[in-house]
Amino acid sequence: MALKYDCCLFDFDGTVADTGEGIRRSVAYSLEKMGKPALDEATLSRFIGPPLHDSYVEYCGMSDDEADTAIMRYRERYVDIGLYESQLYPGIASLLKALHEAGAYVGIASAKPQFMLERLAAYYEVDRWLDTIAGVGLDRHSADKRDLILRALPQGMDVGKACMVGDRKFDIEAACALGLGAIGANYGYALPGELIQAGADIVFDSVEELARYLLSDA
Repeated sequence: MALKYDCCLFDFDGTVADTGEGIRRSVAYSLEKMGKPALDEATLSRFIGPPLHDSYVEYCGMSDDEADTAIMRYRERYVDIGLYESQLYPGIASLLKALHEAGAYVGIASAKPQFMLERLAAYYEVDRWLDTIAGVGLDRHSADKRDLILRALPQGMDVGKACMVGDRKFDIEAACALGLGAIGANYGYALPGELIQAGADIVFDSVEELARYLLSDA
């Protein structure tokens, strides 16, 4: 089977799995526990993808200390409940398997905590198709997407033969900055036009379209 790239890295939330329900409900829970004003569904969806700390500051006007507290409240619900209020996007497991079996280096680069990524990869039984998972440690509430990608890349990899697939501008901007192929997953949580404006080389509206592209050297 032909391959477009030797190394394919994926964001998790909004790219590999639709984790929106659990994230929205857990953010709402954290705000209620802190006595903060509730957010509408559209704003809650903005929390899907970026580092939580940054989102609490941007969308709730919190200080850094307040954002740290909000994350603790968020995890009270998310770790045991919200984590599993999610589902893989149709076709994504087959895509990861096909890439792996074709010889590609396949990995996750996500601002989600490392232990959550590992738990979900095992829960959905896709860990067997992943060569690496690069997430954030619990001692860090924020992470530069470029650092996560660099951690996920195999040593000595020619970045021109690697790509980053993601549904938010953070994924695309980081891939462009590092010289990787920047592929937009428009089936996730991007705002209209967000991925193209961020510099995506190409954007796909479904996993099926993405798979046809990645599993071809044309």
